[in-house]
Amino acid sequence: MSAANPNVYRIELAGPGGRVRTLEVPTDAFETTDHGLVLGSTVVPWHRVLRYSREVTQQIDPSFRRHAEIRLWVDDGTSEGEVMSIRADRFDQTPYTVDVAVERALNVEAGLFHLIKLSIPWGRVLEYERLPAVEAAPEPAAGSTPARPD
Repeated sequence: MSAANPNVYRIELAGPGGRVRTLEVPTDAFETTDHGLVLGSTVVPWHRVLRYSREVTQQIDPSFRRHAEIRLWVDDGTSEGEVMSIRADRFDQTPYTVDVAVERALNVEAGLFHLIKLSIPWGRVLEYERLPAVEAAPEPAAGSTPARPD
């Protein structure tokens, strides 16, 4: 597995005829504004931005076992859209976007999650719903037999 590259944004833009164009832009040439994204000297209006993402890492923490979830429905350019289930602690609202962190890989030796930080403009969000907290099933101790449910 390759290391995360936090120095590049991957941007998906809507184009004429339903085409999707993908750009990779260095972080020093990337900025968000009221009107859209600034990519170097080019401004792309929000209505053309499908999403943008960046790779990040996060330490593995046992407190992640109990968490609420968010069901997010976004316009991804298809007729039915895309539905994502995201942990509530990996969902954030900003003035221009909804930001989510999606798990990409787990590096057990380093104790890290490799995540994609995905930013979706509000104009592409169809709806989102906060779901009740769920608790991950505890791992049985090595060599132990789980109790019978009856």
